Amino acid sequence: MLRTSITLVFCALLIGCGDDIKYQAELRGTWLLDSRKPAQGEIIQSPQISGLIEWFPTTPTQAKVHLSVTDDRQSIRVIDRLYDLQDMAFTYQSKLRIGSVETDSSDAVYDTTTQNGTGQISSDDARVTLTHDNGTKYEFIGTQLTITYSNGIVDTWTLNKDQKGVLAK
Repeated sequence: MLRTSITLVFCALLIGCGDDIKYQAELRGTWLLDSRKPAQGEIIQSPQISGLIEWFPTTPTQAKVHLSVTDDRQSIRVIDRLYDLQDMAFTYQSKLRIGSVETDSSDAVYDTTTQNGTGQISSDDARVTLTHDNGTKYEFIGTQLTITYSNGIVDTWTLNKDQKGVLAK
């Protein structure tokens, strides 16, 4: 009886802890930009544009996320954020922005004021979607990531390297 009780408690702990990291496994890693589709115009691909996202889990529910995009105009646009994933919602805090990732603007605007945001998480089968309060949507499906910005720009990314961070290896 005691052995069965201990086994049940252990299983409950495993299930509970596993649920906390359920999204991180799909999101984590290094992602490379394949293409950008402007709201108006033709698809832009490498070498005219390149980008990198690093989604690095720091706890089972938090991750440090770095997103940078550069193009042939020799400009770079950067966002650094800390995400906190909880059940079907998330919050994020941005402390560094250089230029505007979601536009084709190459203005070198450096902003280090803290910006906070929220969003919703939805999941079905292999798809995990993060819908930000500013209208931006991250859609993860296996090794593919599609980011749709509120202005209609669509970026397509491919997972390059799984960075497990603090998660089990």
